[in-house]
Amino acid sequence: MKAMILAAGRGERLMPYTGQTPKPLLMVDGISLLERNINALYGAGIRDIVINTSWLGSHIQDFVTQLDLPGLHIACVHEGDTPLGTGGGIFNALDHLQDGPFWVINADIITSYNFAPIVLAENSLAHLVLVSNPDHNERGDFGLDGDLVLNESSQMHTFSGISCLSPDIFQEVNQSIFSLAQLLRKFVGLGLVKGELFLGKWLDVGTIERLNKADG
Repeated sequence: MKAMILAAGRGERLMPYTGQTPKPLLMVDGISLLERNINALYGAGIRDIVINTSWLGSHIQDFVTQLDLPGLHIACVHEGDTPLGTGGGIFNALDHLQDGPFWVINADIITSYNFAPIVLAENSLAHLVLVSNPDHNERGDFGLDGDLVLNESSQMHTFSGISCLSPDIFQEVNQSIFSLAQLLRKFVGLGLVKGELFLGKWLDVGTIERLNKADG
């Protein structure tokens, strides 16, 4: 099974830290966010990883070449100066991800989630990992009815930035810049997305305040 790490964001809310360092290479407890997530995927047996880059992408490429994990293959797909969004970034890298369902993880999260191989449920194009709503997203993003993901529910949860996607979910895409959430909502509405509520360690390191909290 393959995985993709979304690492093309500029990290505006983490300026000035991200002025010279891409957000995925920011350090928390002595290890970069990117390396932490690569290690998590590698520990789950994943040996093929795709990373999309844009802002300061050469820094990420240089970092990847220095990793020494036996059997690991990483392909960096550079998007140029204009990021394509989370959905567009995956779509742009899809040639590397056509073998079957693949994990997708945001580079700027810290989690204890187990990225073990997963088989998508019948009549499902995606599996979303949801978490309890943090202070910065109190309304949540999606609901759950058993394992069926809903766009609206009396009990909403936050999309963790972790998902398993079938390449088929991109079959009818006809644009280059779009968010993954935008695409997911379409298929959630069609009843084609399953999910789970993860109650383990998870933190979105998207602001200086949250970065300091993670490093504390």
